[in-house]
Amino acid sequence: MNFVNDALAELLAPLTEARRAHSLAVGRRMECVAELLPVQLRDDATTAAYLHDVGYGHPETGFHPIDGARFLRDLGYSRVVCHIVAFHTAAVVEASVRGLDASVFDEFRMDDVDGIDTADDFMWWADLSTGPNGEDFTVDQRLAEILKRYEPGSVVHTAISRAEPQLRMAAHRASESM
Repeated sequence: MNFVNDALAELLAPLTEARRAHSLAVGRRMECVAELLPVQLRDDATTAAYLHDVGYGHPETGFHPIDGARFLRDLGYSRVVCHIVAFHTAAVVEASVRGLDASVFDEFRMDDVDGIDTADDFMWWADLSTGPNGEDFTVDQRLAEILKRYEPGSVVHTAISRAEPQLRMAAHRASESM
C-alpha cells in the first residue's frame, strides 16, 4: 500500500525539494518493514516516517521534531504519529545540545504502548539509511554525510557526534529484527 496521498503531499509541500525527496524515501523504507511492527502501530509508524521532517516546513520553536509533532497533533494525527515524529533520530540529544529542557518531550511520551520502542528504532533506521536527497545510504554513509554537511561545533554536528552510539544501536536493533 502506498501511503502518499494528497493530504501527506500537501503537508510536505513547504519542504525543500531535497527534504521532500528524503521524507518520501524514508516513508517508503518504513512501508517495507512496517509488517514487522504490531498491527496497531503499522499505519501510524509509516505515516510518521513520511512526515518526520514536516516541522521544517512549519517552524514554531525552530526545533523541527517538536514543531512537527505539535503541528501534526493540532491537525488531529494520532499520539503514536506525534510521538515518533517528536523523538525521531536522537531528537532528545539534539534538544539537549540546543539547551532545551527535556520536558519539551513530555507531551509526546508513550512509554505505555507495546512496540513503540521498535517503531522508534525502525524510524531511526529508515532515516539513517536514507540520504539527504532520498538516496539509499548505509548508516556509516549517512552519519559521515551529516558530519560533513554541518561544520564542527554546530548544533547538528555536535548532536550527531554525541548521539552516534545511540543512533548505531537503534539502527542495529532494527536491522536485527528484519
